[in-house]
Amino acid sequence: MIRFEHYRKKVKLQKIIFDIVLIYFFAILFVIFFNSLIFQAFKIPSNSMEPQITENSLILVNKFSLGIKYPFSEKRIINKTSDLKRGDIIVFMSNEYYKKNKFLRDISSLVYILTFSVVDFYNFDKTNSNIMIKRIIGIPGDTIKYSFENGKSLVLINNIEEKNIIRKKYKIVEENINNSPMLDKMMNKIEYKVKGNEYYVLGDNRISSIDSRIWFGIKSEQIIGKALLKYYPKIEVLK
Repeated sequence: MIRFEHYRKKVKLQKIIFDIVLIYFFAILFVIFFNSLIFQAFKIPSNSMEPQITENSLILVNKFSLGIKYPFSEKRIINKTSDLKRGDIIVFMSNEYYKKNKFLRDISSLVYILTFSVVDFYNFDKTNSNIMIKRIIGIPGDTIKYSFENGKSLVLINNIEEKNIIRKKYKIVEENINNSPMLDKMMNKIEYKVKGNEYYVLGDNRISSIDSRIWFGIKSEQIIGKALLKYYPKIEVLK
């Protein structure tokens, strides 16, 4: 009788352990599927999108709307990045990060998906972010240039001022001779034609943003998804 009870308890314990492992296995599969293909949470590393998105804000990014990617690849099974419009806020890989070793980048991405945290094998001290957030100003075929008027730097899209071609209501922190004493007037003479597989992006905080003014267009393969919702420090639909 004692032997039978001992055996029954042992079998029951094994079943409990098996069930727990099974539950965790399917939970991990669900997290990988959900975060890699549909939505993913990100922590904003800088103040480049102020005033709407402050540093350390938590946002939700819609990855599914731009098309599902092949596993561990930047190529999409169905590519819908062409649906992106001027004024959309996107999350993407920096040029430097995109060019780095893909295997380690995929491992870093997987750990990020599973832990909801920035785990970067290239940059443990977090002095630079490899995942960036900016607003699309130019789409393929657009010509972007700058005008320096009344002490302010204005963005022109196909010779039309930004606010007159992008109808979305968003606030920007403009560069001018007072808040940006190092503003280079020569930059305003640069004209850039956005290539067929590129997007020209700027931060809303123009005096504190590293963006396409420095490295010009980003490739559609670098884009992770479209910013959808800010849920910390307060809930707000991004526009």
